[in-house]
Amino acid sequence: MAEVVLIFGSTTDNTEMLSEHVVAGLERRGALVTVKNVTEASVDELADYDAIVFGCPTYGEGDLQDDFVDFHEAMDGMSLEGEKAAVFGPGDSEGYPDSFCKAVDILEETLKRCGAEIVAEGFKVDGEVEPAFEDAEAWGLKVAKLMQK
Repeated sequence: MAEVVLIFGSTTDNTEMLSEHVVAGLERRGALVTVKNVTEASVDELADYDAIVFGCPTYGEGDLQDDFVDFHEAMDGMSLEGEKAAVFGPGDSEGYPDSFCKAVDILEETLKRCGAEIVAEGFKVDGEVEPAFEDAEAWGLKVAKLMQK
């Protein structure tokens, strides 16, 4: 069984709610999941897990959620060689079409730069998150399956 850490940042609770459904999918596939708010997480613990999942909304013109900024900066130069990873997050394509879910892309690039393998395409939710709960669980299930390869 893969040990997975899911770290999320959430200002309006949307990403936290999505996280619950991603976790359900991961656990359905047998993953042992530790869930942490990014405010309570440390980059030093990332290597303690078999896989990493980040959940982060995009704000403004493509910015990470405020709580994720320091965590992201602390990842600079670290090695996550051999780690498997995936990223999800909500955004707003109507209000910010040029930066829709850019936080997902930023975190994927950082994980790759640190040597992690992105195992699944980022899960991007447009607008209201409630209609995406089933898709979030299915994505979590898919990620867990891909992490076992």
